[in-house]
Amino acid sequence: MRRLCVLPLLLVTLVGCFAPQPPRLDARTEPDRAFSVPLPVPTNAVGDWSLVDSRNGMVGQGRWIARIDEDGRALWRTRLPAEFALTARPGRPHAASSGLSPIVLVGAAAAGRLPALASVDPDTGRFRRLAPSPPRPAGKLSMITVLSGRQAVAATCRAHASCTLTAWGSDTGQVQWTRRTRGPAVFAAPCLQQRGWKVPGQPGPHDCHPLTFVADGRIEVLRQGEQRPHGWRVKLPPGEIAQVYPTTYRTLVVTAPRGPACRVRVAAYDTVNQAPAPVWQRDFAWNQPQAAVRDGCRQDPTIPLMMGYRLTLPDAAGALIGDDNDGEFGLRLRPGEYPVAYGTRILAYRAGRGFRDPAPAKVDNAARPAELTPAAQPLGSGIWYVPGEGRKGVVLAVDVYGKVTWRRAVGGPPFFLGDNRLVYADGSRLTALHARD
Repeated sequence: MRRLCVLPLLLVTLVGCFAPQPPRLDARTEPDRAFSVPLPVPTNAVGDWSLVDSRNGMVGQGRWIARIDEDGRALWRTRLPAEFALTARPGRPHAASSGLSPIVLVGAAAAGRLPALASVDPDTGRFRRLAPSPPRPAGKLSMITVLSGRQAVAATCRAHASCTLTAWGSDTGQVQWTRRTRGPAVFAAPCLQQRGWKVPGQPGPHDCHPLTFVADGRIEVLRQGEQRPHGWRVKLPPGEIAQVYPTTYRTLVVTAPRGPACRVRVAAYDTVNQAPAPVWQRDFAWNQPQAAVRDGCRQDPTIPLMMGYRLTLPDAAGALIGDDNDGEFGLRLRPGEYPVAYGTRILAYRAGRGFRDPAPAKVDNAARPAELTPAAQPLGSGIWYVPGEGRKGVVLAVDVYGKVTWRRAVGGPPFFLGDNRLVYADGSRLTALHARD
């Protein structure tokens, strides 16, 4: 009989150990205000912060960085020296690499040296200058990244000529390795260089790739924990290389648009087997209808070619939607349309005409509300941010039927703090919404 009593007692004990979880903020119910407190850190001209670390509840802009808890209380607030003011996107001086612990700040460069580094402890807010950075090689700073809490890599490049990569220990300042290319190098955005994570549960693996660059007829890759880059020789497409995109199994190399027809070539290389020949390649006329004209072509290199797990190629004959692994493109949009992601689908958008589903399913799919402009940003759980002018925007909640269930005016891009706090600037205050209990 004693044995029979052990299991119920154990179950009761286990159940009592877990507190009920708060409901998740989503599009199904109207939210309540969780808190409204004075802004711990002022925002920039669009109501955002240069540093947003949603996992730790940290924001930073200018000379201030702070951490808040789920009730809006400032756990700490630190004033930064002027040379470490946060005003830029990651990958440049005056920025931070979020996702690391401690947070690493990239500051201004002293004369003749690479940018200075500092750290901020997320638990205490303690600011600490790291070791002086190494001397700066000749050329313009093209890229700087912090691959871990102990290694930084910077590239300085001469115009249309060689680049020098320098890796050093952030704590010691000692150079770990250098690499000089014979010709130009083109870099992909490395891990932790993207904008602060907005969606609950992120960052995801699709957003975090090794440092990858193309130079001297080779693809070079530097992964976390490796001491120096490793690569392989490839048969690059003819012409100037403009962009490099690492995906899960491929490295995409894109040439610069050339000629009056803006012709480009995309070549995909096998990152696993590292064969010299591309797995596939495709020529087309580059045209992004949503972009301004640059050098005679409608192009904007900041518009990503990958939408979720699908590759989009901005062909003037109609944008192509397909698979980056095999280069098969089963969907082509109409000329003048451009792709916009909506959940797991990709819709076609034309200015002045709105959205169209280019691949309607047999089962009726919910239409995308007209209020979700192409610039709308998904935040997760059916919640979107639609930016306006300056410090104006609106949060929209859209259910599975495509109906807007609630909306809130906000003063800048929001971010999720956990699953049940949507935090945003509202004038001089920091406000958060949460699901009703």
